Amino acid sequence: MSYLTHEEYKELGFSKVSEAKVFDELEQYAERQLNRVTGDFYMRHSLADDTFKYRADKFKIAMAVQIEYLKSVGVTSLSDLLNASPSSVSVGRMRIESGSTNAATVGRTMVATEAYNELIYTGLLYKGVDYR
Repeated sequence: MSYLTHEEYKELGFSKVSEAKVFDELEQYAERQLNRVTGDFYMRHSLADDTFKYRADKFKIAMAVQIEYLKSVGVTSLSDLLNASPSSVSVGRMRIESGSTNAATVGRTMVATEAYNELIYTGLLYKGVDYR
């Protein structure tokens, strides 16, 4: 199940990925990354049936941004994706980053900062626990 079709991608105004086959491959990687930061929300709920249009639209924009990011860093396989991840170590308040750290991603999530920012006000990034 894909969250974003190539046609929807183009309708949103994105254009870096012109081939549908390449788009489909990148969409799978982007889907995994966004599922991880959103707590698999759209694996448990239907994106097509989401009545909160703002959240669904922002998620689709984040998907498009993530796909363009993956295209720009040259990700064509899972190993490429893992090699594109930033390297850093944090101990307490001290953080050491290697020179190859990619500032375009949020921590070690491999999610583009711009895609992450699209999701900020949707509630999909909430990490709290329901205490009821």
